[in-house]
Amino acid sequence: MAEKEIKITFAGEKLEALSFFLAEQGGKTVEELLKSHLDKSYEKNVPAQVRKFVESRMETLQETANQEQESQRTGGTRQQRASGRRSRETQNQEGQPREPVPETWKRQQKIR
Repeated sequence: MAEKEIKITFAGEKLEALSFFLAEQGGKTVEELLKSHLDKSYEKNVPAQVRKFVESRMETLQETANQEQESQRTGGTRQQRASGRRSRETQNQEGQPREPVPETWKRQQKIR
């Protein structure tokens, strides 16, 4: 699941002091502290069944994204369409340019 960005305002002096003392205590950043607090709040306030549902959806979306990345990395598993009447390719099967369709033939096809 895509992550969302949260923007908040906080006094600059307080933020600098907090950043300084967090770095001294254990090297955590304000962002890491806030993320940790949000995770704890999520665990505390969201019922277990809802958390389980949300996590299963996240896993499904992640698996789908992984499959798409794998498909793109390997060039996909779709088979290329062979040249045929409806093909828009400009070459025949031997790799030579196709001859243009005569105008009279096009008109005959429209009449039918």
